[in-house]
Amino acid sequence: MLFEVHPNLQQSEVFEALNRFFRETMLATLEGRPVDETLLPVGLCAAIAGNQPTQTAVDSLRAQLLALDQGNKQAIKDALALNTDPSAFLSDRTASLPVLPDAVLPQLKILAIHLFQRTARLKDVEQACGERVDDHYARFRHGIAPGNGNLCCVCGTEYLAPFQADANDNEQWRGPYDHLLAKDLYPLYGVAPKNLLPICTTCNSKAKLAKDLLLKDGVRRLSFSPWSERALLNEIEVVIDDAHELFPRVVVNFKSIDPDRQEKLATWDDVYKIKSRVEGEFRELGAKVAEDARAQDDACFLVKLRESGTAKSQAQRQTPFNYWRARVYAAVSVMNPGSREALRKAIAPTPQVINDVEALFFQ
Repeated sequence: MLFEVHPNLQQSEVFEALNRFFRETMLATLEGRPVDETLLPVGLCAAIAGNQPTQTAVDSLRAQLLALDQGNKQAIKDALALNTDPSAFLSDRTASLPVLPDAVLPQLKILAIHLFQRTARLKDVEQACGERVDDHYARFRHGIAPGNGNLCCVCGTEYLAPFQADANDNEQWRGPYDHLLAKDLYPLYGVAPKNLLPICTTCNSKAKLAKDLLLKDGVRRLSFSPWSERALLNEIEVVIDDAHELFPRVVVNFKSIDPDRQEKLATWDDVYKIKSRVEGEFRELGAKVAEDARAQDDACFLVKLRESGTAKSQAQRQTPFNYWRARVYAAVSVMNPGSREALRKAIAPTPQVINDVEALFFQ
């Protein structure tokens, strides 16, 4: 995580309700009793029963649960009773993951995915919960805390989704919710609110895909819990390598003296490809620096780098790559003076550019 997720943000009422329904349905089936509707929003069970695809998925899971032996039934009941916050598994490798019977996993996964992808959008479900999933998304990306703004908290390189000028907050386009614990691997948490984090499309659909935050090559690993942790400023190193390349290039490293935090940094980078994405963005370093810091001499260049870096840092949660631009400009300012001067000269505006700008603004 690059940016902290602000605390005290109200979670999605829809996911809260569906998660309670999911767990209560399993527990009631295992205990041989009806679902206790007093634990759920009024009208939720009727809304689910009235949607045949959802009800079919519910009935299939119930049938599988009923067919289990007593030992397996008790194992699931024990897991449900613990009701562990899924984010606890990320930062504590000693937290034991629930072991569920193989026989029930396919139907459990089918229902979890259906609840998340389909049932959450049913109008009757929204009416029972008193809001839509889009309402929570709008709260999450609101620009004032406890909202987190429209920039991806994981990477800081992309908007969660574009804003439309003519749409209300809860009618805007929205990007994906990331299942921190992948729903295919950990279906028990398929609609758990603390397992669902709005992130950008690149983080979700290009970098992470089906990667497991908890296991790599079958070995348990640590990861940042987005609700309480993030990478610290001194754990992210951004430097300019001008020794081994024809042109200087940006290099990003993650370092911590704490072994656990070093492991979390490594997981963050492995899953979301932070280093590769940032270094790729600044592959043409001169072109990027030229956007903000062209100058007539080295002294002015340093001033512009500092001013631009300060402005980007102050708006780091507003615009993609602002955080990283601030770090890059700081790294350029401490380059070898000769290399920095060569970079400054390489990005100096040509006479034609100067003439074009004067024609544009002073005609």
